[in-house]
Amino acid sequence: MTSFCARIVKTVIRLYTFRYRRRQMSLSQNVALKPRPYKCPEGFTHGAQTFNGVKIEIIAPCGYCKDKIILHFHGGGARMDMESLFYRKVAQSYAVATGMPVYTVDYVADVNKTHPSLLNECYSAYKGLSERFGPENIVAVGDSMGANLMLATCLKARDEELSLPVGLVSVCGFLDHSASGESYRRNSHRDPMYALPFYMNKDKHADKLRRVPPYAAGCDLKDPFLSPAFGRYDGFPPMLIVCGADEVDESDSAMLYEAAERCGVTVEYKKYAGMFHDFLYIAPFMPESRNALKDICRFITSF
Repeated sequence: MTSFCARIVKTVIRLYTFRYRRRQMSLSQNVALKPRPYKCPEGFTHGAQTFNGVKIEIIAPCGYCKDKIILHFHGGGARMDMESLFYRKVAQSYAVATGMPVYTVDYVADVNKTHPSLLNECYSAYKGLSERFGPENIVAVGDSMGANLMLATCLKARDEELSLPVGLVSVCGFLDHSASGESYRRNSHRDPMYALPFYMNKDKHADKLRRVPPYAAGCDLKDPFLSPAFGRYDGFPPMLIVCGADEVDESDSAMLYEAAERCGVTVEYKKYAGMFHDFLYIAPFMPESRNALKDICRFITSF
């Protein structure tokens, strides 16, 4: 059952996004988040290093001396970078909740970027980090487009015979650029962030939710390195998949779960009733968000 707090949050989001939803505009491409100064919480350090030519932002507990790290692939539709502060707060939440350092791949997001440019950056970053820490000491987490890049990076790493992280977490993954799943119709009025306004008939307008982002332009939309929902996951480590039941792209996560199960991967699928895209990041104070963060941190710290 959806909490009262979550129902209020969804109403506010629905009102805020109405002007974008009635024109089927992408939020990640049209809502600009300005760079804001970041103050690291007490007891933690914040900085940046370069691994294999790619910038990595690091939030770490002071005095942490173990080798285990969280490798974070941030989302944002290939448009958002770490300067917006939003994903610094996300990385901070994982560092505070687990007591582990969080290494975020600060890939160069831009409207003119096309596949496979971001994948290549993320793969280079992972290769550099795995050489420094060892794959056995890395747990990776990604949300939305970041989950896409995380999984595509691991598919590429496996094919290149590079060892994978010990665990993977996909949060509200945007994993099927062809938008072939049934949730694009089932949730076409439910999702407060991306759904059609209620007055629009889903039979006539649901196809408008199946946008092809600029990053995928001109590519095979079912290429597993672009749409990891179509990947084969033989030899992959344990996975945790988290999503909201009301996301228009909820079926992306369901497809990943089914693909992982078919290949014998140990996989856990947590689908939160009534929840929307990146709910635990957008409204971390909701009971559902706190529960999701606990589930993720339990998984991460189990290795």
